[in-house]
Amino acid sequence: MKGKGPRSEQADRFAGVVRTVLCHHGGVGVNRLFFALPLTCCCHAAELDQVMEFVAAARTRHLGFSLANNHCSEHAGPPYDFPHWRFAGGHLQRLLLCEVGLAMAPQRNLEGLAQLTYLDLTCVAVDDGGVANILSTCGALITLYLQQCQQLVRVNMSHARLRVLDVRQCGNLKSITIQSSTLIQLVYKGHKVDIKYGHTPAILKLRILFCMANECPLDCVGSAGALPNLKQLFLEFPSPLHAATSTQLQGVQHNCWFAGLNQIVLLLKTPWKELISSVAYLLIATPLVKELRVETYSNLPASPPNSLMIQWPQRCSMKKLQSIIIGGFSGEPELMELTFFLLQRSPALRTLAIDTHRRHLQPGYKAWNREACLKREEAEDHVRCYYARGVAWTDLVPKIQSTVKFTIL
Repeated sequence: MKGKGPRSEQADRFAGVVRTVLCHHGGVGVNRLFFALPLTCCCHAAELDQVMEFVAAARTRHLGFSLANNHCSEHAGPPYDFPHWRFAGGHLQRLLLCEVGLAMAPQRNLEGLAQLTYLDLTCVAVDDGGVANILSTCGALITLYLQQCQQLVRVNMSHARLRVLDVRQCGNLKSITIQSSTLIQLVYKGHKVDIKYGHTPAILKLRILFCMANECPLDCVGSAGALPNLKQLFLEFPSPLHAATSTQLQGVQHNCWFAGLNQIVLLLKTPWKELISSVAYLLIATPLVKELRVETYSNLPASPPNSLMIQWPQRCSMKKLQSIIIGGFSGEPELMELTFFLLQRSPALRTLAIDTHRRHLQPGYKAWNREACLKREEAEDHVRCYYARGVAWTDLVPKIQSTVKFTIL
């Protein structure tokens, strides 16, 4: 944002509006406030301090404070430091910060945040010690989101009440160590890191979403016995899994890491071709799985596919598998072969759904609900969907048992 450019002038107008609004408000009874303006610490520090004084005086319980797009090339400097010490009354319960700093000065503790139950830090300048300080001070914390916090390197998560931990795109992160008997959901998205499950007996939902090619999310699912109560597993694969040489998959199979797992969702970002058999091996390693969902993102085949030489596992049966969903189907031969194989080896199968629409796992956009869900792609290739439905009706339907309910979308 240039000093005298149109965006700078717009920010100055915003700052003027902020001053006017705060001057005409009594400052009481503001239970929830969301402040999101492209103001900068270098140019609008006084206005930002005024906002924080107002929020503290109003005893606001739910606060969202975002300075996104606040980059000022002419006055580069550190981000605005969130003044947590102003909230010494401990009335804040939910806090969302974006593009600010969260410094831990020795003379100023975090008592103002002690009653937080929800904390969302996005692009916040906070280091490992800062996160440790937050966890030790915020004893009531239930949900913690850390997204694009680039100062984090080795994070230790030890907490007595935390239930949801979501860490995404922290580019310098190397390891996460977790000690929590209450944590029920863990989400990690980014590059490969070392996730150490020191004590995590309560985790029910695990989502490991990798973005770098040739990295395997199974590397981050823990060792034998680390997740005894895991029920739902989301894995995003940027590259195919090689079942024959995968030490991760062999470990899952031999150690029965997921004895209680009943739902698997696989996001396959690239075509797997012959390596689609790895999905079958994963199911063998998780014998109690009842639902399998595979989301794919291939395009319409440019030419008739060659025959695939897929080596399927022998003498196996998915005895508990009841539901299969193939999403983003584009008529891929390997997905057809996978479906044929599972139809033959799943005696308890009750439903089969082929969805030609692509769906992406995206976080929620509500200020206080970032729970990710599979959302349908808005711009779709109708030719691809039409072709895929034709392939399914022609080649798949004749092989489906009468006991299986079939749906195509």
